[in-house]
Amino acid sequence: MKTNMNIKVDEEVRDEAKELFGKLGLDMTTAINLFLRASIREKGIPFPIMEKANLSNEERFDAYWAKRFARAEEQERTGQMRNFDVFTAEMERKYGLR
Repeated sequence: MKTNMNIKVDEEVRDEAKELFGKLGLDMTTAINLFLRASIREKGIPFPIMEKANLSNEERFDAYWAKRFARAEEQERTGQMRNFDVFTAEMERKYGLR
């Protein structure tokens, strides 16, 4: 079942986003749905949000990759992703690669 949502956005932001999404072949509804689904999949905002003034580039880099690795470990644990060594062994058995 579909439902409507009303959100408040600055007019300039809306117009710039609409133009960008149009270039990508998306309408606003599809783009918002992509964001919402990515948020659900990532169990959070699907990009790093942090106070830039307090973190160095190295700290932002570390925080970004820590989140990505934690997500990958969760996917591996839940069967959504396989360990690379397991995958490689499966390919070697299946295709005789070495």
